[in-house]
Amino acid sequence: MKLTITAAVTAIAFTHTAAGAATVVVTTPAGVFTNNGPTNMAGPGVGFDQWFANNVRNGGSAGITTTNPNNGNGSLAFSGPANAKADFEYYFSAPNQFLLSDLNALSYDYYRSSSSTAGSQYAPALRLSVTNGTQTGYLVYEGIYNGTPVSPVNSFIAANTISAKFWATGSLPDAFNNYDRTLSDWTTLVPNLRVTALSTGIGSGWNGSFEGAVDQITFGVAGRGTTTFNFEAGAVAAVPETSTWLMMLVGFGMIGTTARYRRRTTKIAYA
Repeated sequence: MKLTITAAVTAIAFTHTAAGAATVVVTTPAGVFTNNGPTNMAGPGVGFDQWFANNVRNGGSAGITTTNPNNGNGSLAFSGPANAKADFEYYFSAPNQFLLSDLNALSYDYYRSSSSTAGSQYAPALRLSVTNGTQTGYLVYEGIYNGTPVSPVNSFIAANTISAKFWATGSLPDAFNNYDRTLSDWTTLVPNLRVTALSTGIGSGWNGSFEGAVDQITFGVAGRGTTTFNFEAGAVAAVPETSTWLMMLVGFGMIGTTARYRRRTTKIAYA
């Protein structure tokens, strides 16, 4: 059974959900956040258990738009000139964090517009912010290190990354130097890593401009089920099932429940 939640101002306690599959329709923060300055800035909506623009600089922008719709009327759009940076991030509150070893699903859809002039290998990345209390950083998925040296254009690419290779930042071992480790490898190399945030975005040293998008970010945790974030520019039509109401009341409190409106889109799947 799949449960769909419309998230206007949403802070969801995943620890209280029944194990299963849920889709959270993310409609806020509305609009596009842009920062032309050289210093990282965060957009509106900063807080735990909700999405917001972060690490935006040098003309980068991020926001939910209807420019490239996917599985609904919108997606999470990113753009910027050369050397721009823009992320969208979701920081888990302490009760909702989980061990990397318990992560059992991780995927997203990404899109590169043919109007982009940045190197053909560039596309929006997917990241996990992790720490064990001593070592901290991001684990970063990029297609170029996973069999996609040239990113397809003008189509959403469905990337299943749970068994993919992730490179590291921060104080994690071999930061920025090793591109061959899977999440399983990282779990073995650095025990007790805890996932503190989901992150997606573009830029940081890219030459040339970029326009693209991300949607359908999915993660699964042992014992908690799987959650998909579907970015939409506004609410979708409500057609709840009787069983959906029951799950909503027990697991999520009084958060509006809707049936997700799907529209067909060209999509290429990569394992």
